[in-house]
Amino acid sequence: MQHRYVGDVGDFVKMGLLRSLQVGRRLGVAWWLFPDETNKRDGRHITYFQRHPEWRDLDAALFDGLARIVQSGDRQISALQNPAFLPNALFCDEVIPTEATSTGRLVSRAAWFQRVKDALVGCNLVFVDPDNGLEPMSLKPGATAAGKCVSLAQLRSLSEPGRTLIVYHHQSRRKGGHLAEIDYLAERLRYIGFGTVDAVRSRPYSPRAFFILDAPTDLRVCAKELTLRWSSLLSWHPDASAK
Repeated sequence: MQHRYVGDVGDFVKMGLLRSLQVGRRLGVAWWLFPDETNKRDGRHITYFQRHPEWRDLDAALFDGLARIVQSGDRQISALQNPAFLPNALFCDEVIPTEATSTGRLVSRAAWFQRVKDALVGCNLVFVDPDNGLEPMSLKPGATAAGKCVSLAQLRSLSEPGRTLIVYHHQSRRKGGHLAEIDYLAERLRYIGFGTVDAVRSRPYSPRAFFILDAPTDLRVCAKELTLRWSSLLSWHPDASAK
């Protein structure tokens, strides 16, 4: 996540998903906040307010609230932490360290991650929002770009009995297409020990996937029902072994 993305169509989808799934649970949000990159033009998908007014029927309070943030020009992560959006949620919004050296980054990020883990104690639903999503096989842990991903080791470390993780992934141009990428990543997640790996996929503007790890039956049902209500935006991809 970066400040400059706040209020875009990705936030409408992710916040809508969390608002639906957090009911009856203690939600913790790890923003995985990366410093804004000024040399890129991402974060421009904010025309949905004008182009798709029908989406307001899906969640009027969320739609109007995000529109106000964008129109104000103050696109900061703190605006999403308004309890009107996610009541009683806990937020981890410390910026990921970006020291100049690989060794410095590794040390500082290990300490940063421990602080995130400590802050999430007591949360039984945790949303992880890395800028790019799950780490690619080729990524070097000490690279600057590694701060834009969540590693499989970090996800395993965040996992605990009774806790469901939701992980954002920006879909790539992996050979085989987006649905094949979801299957590939789900297999990687199962391989490291997650029992069930479901996914919610968002199609408009820029394809995104939200992996839901080790969810109880009622939460899985809730996620599926949301995709049916939001069928213009979302699709449901259940774990192959737990349909």
